Amino acid sequence: MQKVDYKLYFYDFVKTILIITTATLISFFFMEATDTTVNVAIIYFLAIILISKITNRNFWGICSSAAGVIAINYYFTYPYNSFDFTRNGYPLTFLGMLIIAFIICSTISGLKEHARKASENEKKSNRLNDINNRLFSLNDLSQIIELALEYIGEFTGSTVIYYEESPQLGSKGYIRTLNAEHERIIHSHHEEFIADWVFQNKSPAGIDTDFPGVSSCTYLPLVSHDTIWGVMGIFRTGQENTEQNSLSSLNLILSQVAIAIERQHLSDNQQLILIETEKEKTRANLLRAVSHDLRTPLTGMIGASETILKNKNVLSEEEQIKLLRFIYEDSNWLLHMVENLLSVTRIREGNSSVNKVLEPLEELVTEAIMRIRNRFPQSKILVRIPEEFIMVPVDATLIEQVIINLLENAIKYSGNNKPVTLLAVQEEEFMVFHIVDEGKGIDADKIESIFDGFSQAENPNSDSSKGLGIGLSICKTIINAHGGNISVRNNDGGGAVFTFTLPLEGSLNP
Repeated sequence: MQKVDYKLYFYDFVKTILIITTATLISFFFMEATDTTVNVAIIYFLAIILISKITNRNFWGICSSAAGVIAINYYFTYPYNSFDFTRNGYPLTFLGMLIIAFIICSTISGLKEHARKASENEKKSNRLNDINNRLFSLNDLSQIIELALEYIGEFTGSTVIYYEESPQLGSKGYIRTLNAEHERIIHSHHEEFIADWVFQNKSPAGIDTDFPGVSSCTYLPLVSHDTIWGVMGIFRTGQENTEQNSLSSLNLILSQVAIAIERQHLSDNQQLILIETEKEKTRANLLRAVSHDLRTPLTGMIGASETILKNKNVLSEEEQIKLLRFIYEDSNWLLHMVENLLSVTRIREGNSSVNKVLEPLEELVTEAIMRIRNRFPQSKILVRIPEEFIMVPVDATLIEQVIINLLENAIKYSGNNKPVTLLAVQEEEFMVFHIVDEGKGIDADKIESIFDGFSQAENPNSDSSKGLGIGLSICKTIINAHGGNISVRNNDGGGAVFTFTLPLEGSLNP
């Protein structure tokens, strides 16, 4: 039942009394000034028009019509100050005035109602456009659902729930509740059964539908291109039936929501396809880099062991020890590489995170430099790190391998024997490492793809040899897993500069 606004009634009553009183006073003025009552009816007609325009109901215009006829008869019809409808022609005249006034009142009331509906339709249209614009500006499914619940909750003034899948499958849905009791009822077994029926049949169910059953809600399917993307439930117990116009607007909102959800699902699926494609590309690049890195030491080990087997009686003990030491060193190198590859593979697949612990920057760099100098004793490496004591959250083994790989790449492919510089500086919340050589640099067309992994034939300046360890592509994976970035550029004075960053704040493993 619609609530009566007594305050509005009072204001309309006061307006009617004031306007009729003013019209009467003006009529007295004109009668005294012109000594005739010819203009009196016109004044009252104008008053009736004004009352019909500024009041909120047709009732006040009709009342003012009757009041105007009575006032004209009482004050401005001879004999004055008395009621006399017996004179010849007066009844017809007064009846005509009443009918004309009523027609004027009804016409104005109709125009007002038409304007009101037009205004409401314009507001609804603007609201729908606003919903549409906001829905399609979002690119997150949960945000789209939350916005839909907000709009539909405001539109209906009710508790609303959205099921992405049938509640019979265990879904509790997204709910915007106005009352805890509503939520309890909505999650009852019977209500969830009706929501499941809507999923199965793609048809509305509950109150105000062709499948009412015994329900406290109206359940509407969100369908686009014959696919159901969810069910919206609206709590209706204790509310009036929804008007057809409001129901049409609600269905239009739900259609827009369904299209937005469908678009987001398609976008998410496309993103998954792109991710899978990128994974396949990464696997291929990784396989190429690893295959080449493994082939070189394995070939050397096979050759050394074959030499020992075939020439055991010819080779001196010193020569045999030298070959055995070569096999031993390369075996250790391969073992270390395989261990790192296993760690990196887990990182790429997302099955585990890097094992971060706080490590002193100086020890991290020193260990890497010692290992690279054991491999390249004639190399010239300049190290510049901050004098203050800095702890960096890293997986030390992996980061040391990154430093070794980048230094080895600079030493082997710079094209000269000039020094290679390792520079570490702290910039805000990051530790930034620069590996700088003074060689021939990197071809401009290779810079963008240098971290993707190449064979030696494809990129002689990149990481394609045994000496490069696990490859630049894997270096990128390790740095990204630490929350940092890695890049390369050609130095203005010649040579290449590899740069990678490590965050100084981050999650540490207990």
